[in-house]
Amino acid sequence: MVDFNPYNKYSKSYPPNSIHNFLGHPSGINRAIQIALFNHHRFAFYYWNLWKNESLKERKNFNIDLISYDWHQDLVYPQERCKEELKKLDIQNSFEVSYFSSYRLNSLNDSHIMSAVYLDIINDVWVLCRQGKFERDWEDEYLEDYNGKKHTIRKFKTEEALQKALFLSEIQNVFFDIDLDYFTLNNNIEPTDKFKYMKESEIKNMLSCDNILMQWIFERMEGITIALEPEYTGGISKSLKYLSLIEKLWFDKPLGNFSVQWKHLKE
Repeated sequence: MVDFNPYNKYSKSYPPNSIHNFLGHPSGINRAIQIALFNHHRFAFYYWNLWKNESLKERKNFNIDLISYDWHQDLVYPQERCKEELKKLDIQNSFEVSYFSSYRLNSLNDSHIMSAVYLDIINDVWVLCRQGKFERDWEDEYLEDYNGKKHTIRKFKTEEALQKALFLSEIQNVFFDIDLDYFTLNNNIEPTDKFKYMKESEIKNMLSCDNILMQWIFERMEGITIALEPEYTGGISKSLKYLSLIEKLWFDKPLGNFSVQWKHLKE
């Protein structure tokens, strides 16, 4: 059998078709963060684990909450088989975590958040989403991780409701996660149906560096993940359109270049 481990065990084995950039911290403090882009949302698991481990090198008992903008809730609980695999996963082994993210997490891209919570990579979860037909779909949920720690998962219909809850919290550190399908107004549609989208002006207002909620998030930022998910945006060109919109709002040049800088810190 072929040994699939990388030749250099110290190299970071990033998930397929993913890229990342180092950035200055958006608050202006003298510290770097990373932003990661990928097609499949489950690859976020790899980056959250990587960044959490790097943070723990300097700080102990370090909690990071997740703020996610996503059309879907993506809150499928890990089943018993998956829990056993998660407990056996060597989260210090970059290749192992990359392989697990790519080929063992649910290919429907809906179990990565709760799997990260189960391993205490993520503390509490705050999801701004559109999926949910019944009021019970919007109730808080709780997950006990592999060490018995209790985590809270909160879901919000509006940016205003999310902002109100976050501003009342005592959160100090966050991962900010965007699935570009959040910018669609309808999803899980029939092949003959057409996607409907948020107005560009609404997206710009939501993600603007002048937006008070974005400023709050920037102050606490530990990393950014963006999922393209073209199957749920209306195609790759739509995903790239909204990625480009974010790039132009936030950065002085497209991601993938060297020395990408925050626009609002240069002005």
